[in-house]
Amino acid sequence: MAQRFEEAKERIFGNVYVCRRCNAKNRTSNPEDTSCRKCGYSSLRKKNDEFAG
Repeated sequence: MAQRFEEAKERIFGNVYVCRRCNAKNRTSNPEDTSCRKCGYSSLRKKNDEFAG
C-alpha cells in the first residue's frame, strides 16, 4: 500500500469543498460565507479524503 504524506494530503484535501448541486470543486477557507463558483449554490461539503470503495 502507498505511503501517506501529511503535506500532500493537506495540499489536496485542505480548503477544498464540493458543491452539493453541481459537484464543482471550490477552494476556500470559509465555506459558510462562500457560494459555488459555477452555479452559485451556497451549500458546500468537504472533499472526502478516504476512498469509498
